[in-house]
Amino acid sequence: MRFVWSLFPSLAMSYRVKSIELYVRETPPGRVAFALGRQGAERAKPTTNPLGHVRMVIADDRGNESFGCSADRLSVRWLDKRPDRTQAVKLKELVSLIESAAAVYRDAGPFASPFAQWRAAHPTIMKASRAARQEDLTGAFASALMERAMLDAVARLAGKSMFNMVREDRLGFRPGEIHRELGTIDFTKVLPARPRTRFAIRHTVGLADPLTADNLDKKDRAGDGLPETLEEYIRTDGLRYFKVKISGDPTADVKRLARLWEVVPADEETAITLDANEAYEDLAAFERFVTLLARTQPGLFDHILYIEQPLPRPLTLEAKTKPAITRLARLKPLLIDEADGTVDAYRRAFDLGYDGASHKNCKGFFKSLLNRALVAHFAKGGRQAFLSGEDLQNLPIVPLHQDFVSLSILDLAHCERNGHHYNYGLSFVSPADKASVAAHHRDLYVRRGEEWFLNIRDGHVECASLQCPGFGVHDEPDWKSMPPMRRWLAGRGTS
Repeated sequence: MRFVWSLFPSLAMSYRVKSIELYVRETPPGRVAFALGRQGAERAKPTTNPLGHVRMVIADDRGNESFGCSADRLSVRWLDKRPDRTQAVKLKELVSLIESAAAVYRDAGPFASPFAQWRAAHPTIMKASRAARQEDLTGAFASALMERAMLDAVARLAGKSMFNMVREDRLGFRPGEIHRELGTIDFTKVLPARPRTRFAIRHTVGLADPLTADNLDKKDRAGDGLPETLEEYIRTDGLRYFKVKISGDPTADVKRLARLWEVVPADEETAITLDANEAYEDLAAFERFVTLLARTQPGLFDHILYIEQPLPRPLTLEAKTKPAITRLARLKPLLIDEADGTVDAYRRAFDLGYDGASHKNCKGFFKSLLNRALVAHFAKGGRQAFLSGEDLQNLPIVPLHQDFVSLSILDLAHCERNGHHYNYGLSFVSPADKASVAAHHRDLYVRRGEEWFLNIRDGHVECASLQCPGFGVHDEPDWKSMPPMRRWLAGRGTS
């Protein structure tokens, strides 16, 4: 029997976007250096992490209105890795695309549900992105910022948490309109009965990150009282989950992983994931790496959960890779990340032998719901399928909170988190935003001295306080402490 969603009163009304404002939260250079993908540790350096913010005001047809917000790191280095484009050009074009996405939402007119609005707006934004010669991932990023701000505002109007908005079908989510095979799925049975509010932290080990004190010269220490080596983090935070960056060099990667295996806890709870960030441009080299690691480090290999985005995004979805990907996936599950720029990418990748896709809010909340529905559909065929929780240096307050809320809905038990390693707590947010944290989120943060930090205990965080009306952000962000996005860009000399 075809499943029919119940109609809640909120879906009988209509909404319209009244205004959209764009801001940026600048951050100081990170406390430690970072390297990913093919970028070697010798080229790593501390970087800034500007956070693009959206403030959207939405009104309903009953005369009520509310703000909604979203934010993400403006990570052009990850979104667009094409070497012939400078960082300044990429940033300028990203801001223009975000402004274009805002115009799409502003000019859309009334809409019956958030999903209906996203269905109309997302293809338009992606078309504009391609016309501007942007990567699909960049277009999805701009679309996702608008999508989450809209969702936050609509949830505030309803006085509901995002979990309850999904659970009660107040978003108008119809997966069968995107993937025909999902037309009969009962999505309420895909969701957990209650939101997950406790997550194991999967600590990122970047290519430049020292494993032990022997790997870190005294002159290179941040000296700020926080852990700086993997060994110190394990001791301080009780970590059992680790995400390790690999470089695309089979011999070097196996050597570093062997050293890491000497540092992480030697017990059955230890879990490792590998992330190549597209580093293996040669599929044969990636196969050499997997087989060499399995042969020389069987203990470590048994503790690896999956390998993320081994190949460059243009190669990932090519049909010619299917035999090798299918063969390698029998040894370790493989998932896509940077190649997941379109709503059909996971379905296409699954057909080639990949088992999973990464959830990231910056790629789209509705897309993650769609992928979660695909996981349930694929599982009926008896083959492994899964989503993972990954990170784009999600920083407090808005990006971090909204990502944890998405994870609570997707019911993912562990997630990559690295913002607290590369940045010093809440040192970059305003006093007003810190006061909001102190008032409402003392489960997620802890005060040490004069600063607030992510509260990791026994390798986990607790964040039940994020189940508040809206998308995990209790109070309106301190907009006055952030410059408008266009003015911020002009100040960098790239407008």
